[in-house]
Amino acid sequence: MKKKYFLKDISKLEIEINKPSIIFLRGDLAAGKTTLAKHIFNNILHIDEEIRSPTYTYYNKYGQNYHFDLYRLENYDEFFAIGGEEILDNNSGVILIEWPDLIEKY
Repeated sequence: MKKKYFLKDISKLEIEINKPSIIFLRGDLAAGKTTLAKHIFNNILHIDEEIRSPTYTYYNKYGQNYHFDLYRLENYDEFFAIGGEEILDNNSGVILIEWPDLIEKY
């Protein structure tokens, strides 16, 4: 199911997320994708950890939840090489994926 949200004030976002879920975050560079991910993890999923951008690590894990940033990956083989496919296949939490075009057909 696809849903689009446009926010002027991220603090007003109130959504229910069922597990397991994979959520694609789209937007231009510096559009606020990581800020949105932080809000979802901290305020909606109640994860009490510092949420960091996975730009250089490709993904971060928070319990059974993951935050991917695929901006620097060139192809699906690189996604497979970092263990991404296995994480998606075994998902029992919430996975947020920035720059999902690389794996959208998955």
